[in-house]
Amino acid sequence: MINKSDSKLIWITALGGLLEYYDFSVFALMAGYLADQFFPGTDPLTSLLTTFATFSVGYFSRPLGGLVFGHFGDRYGRKQTFSVSVLIMAVSTALMGCLPTYSQIGIWAPFLMTLLRLAQGFSIGGEIPGAITFLSESNPKHQGLIIGLLISGLLSGFIFGSFIHSSLLDTIGNEAMKEWGWRIPFWVGGGLGIFSYFIRKHINESALFLKLNREKQQQQIPALVLLKYHKRSIATGILLIIPATGCMSLLFLFTQSYLTQLLFYQSSAVTVASIAGTLMSIATCIFTGWLADRDLHTNHSIKLMRGFCLLVIPLSLAIFHIYVNQLSLFTAILISGLAYGSVAVIGPLLLSTTFPVSIRYSGVALSYNICLATFGGLTPVIAMTLIKMSSDLSAPVLYLIFCAICGLAGCYLLRKTSSTTSSQCTAPQ
Repeated sequence: MINKSDSKLIWITALGGLLEYYDFSVFALMAGYLADQFFPGTDPLTSLLTTFATFSVGYFSRPLGGLVFGHFGDRYGRKQTFSVSVLIMAVSTALMGCLPTYSQIGIWAPFLMTLLRLAQGFSIGGEIPGAITFLSESNPKHQGLIIGLLISGLLSGFIFGSFIHSSLLDTIGNEAMKEWGWRIPFWVGGGLGIFSYFIRKHINESALFLKLNREKQQQQIPALVLLKYHKRSIATGILLIIPATGCMSLLFLFTQSYLTQLLFYQSSAVTVASIAGTLMSIATCIFTGWLADRDLHTNHSIKLMRGFCLLVIPLSLAIFHIYVNQLSLFTAILISGLAYGSVAVIGPLLLSTTFPVSIRYSGVALSYNICLATFGGLTPVIAMTLIKMSSDLSAPVLYLIFCAICGLAGCYLLRKTSSTTSSQCTAPQ
């Protein structure tokens, strides 16, 4: 069972991840307002596409951030790295809410917004990979459930973002949101990050890293070892994370604007349904984490991942069929929660066992962030492009099917290279 100490560790670690998902949801929910304030244009579709492109820019600095924070995490410890990454994230998020608009300073407004997105992405590059690494090392017998609880904590950030947005609409109205209310969620995120920074000073270092430190087995430059000897593991890790990244980015972030601005669903209805879908994701994450712990051998988790990737394909077809034909919004988003929750835990669980302890933070961070930079950051842009090119509002489903196939490929590579690895047998290098 998970003891009180582990529960506290999960809560403290997940708080920084909550901020990441909160920032995701806020930027997606504020996309329409940001398009008006920072990227004005005569064509609403093009303006929204430009806003999502800026959203994607933050992903491109993630791999660099992952390498930097991964280096310090593997050389000097997980705890110190956590503190610095969340502080940078908090400051950049808060500053977004302070920026002058396009009407006030012209082209400098979108430039500064893009710069802050780069800083935000850089800091986030070490956040979730560090959490996956740190928590997977804390309780080897319950890695699945621990990561399931971690992802559930992160998803709470999406609920929190939706709650803040809904509360502001009810309190100050849509017009005030367009003028100045969009700033408030960014300030809330900054404050949350600063709070997380101070409480992280009270967590203990990973036991596996302390052992590594005592035996003086840290790599001098973990990234070089990673890139020289573990290229196939990096590719495998990227493929394993793609299904969860695609599902979250498309089914929960992109659809906020997709449903309200392209399919003309009521914003309030979308918000309520999204919260229900997120709760479904949380329940599914905890269940799949528990399911993974029934057998600690890696082959068990590979079989689960393979089955869940196959499940994503029919679920995705059903979701967009419901959306485009204006059927039950609530049902579609609940199915979205099931699709995302089924792959959100097993992928990171397998990723955490792919690399030795001495380069684990770096390996997890690089794989995770390359995936986020491509299949996460570009998801809204790809989805909008598919719609514009095909004139078919259901075209984004093709992207989800492709993501599921990538997950299957990752399972194949992992089984070929680590058929005898269990979830707790990785030793320091």
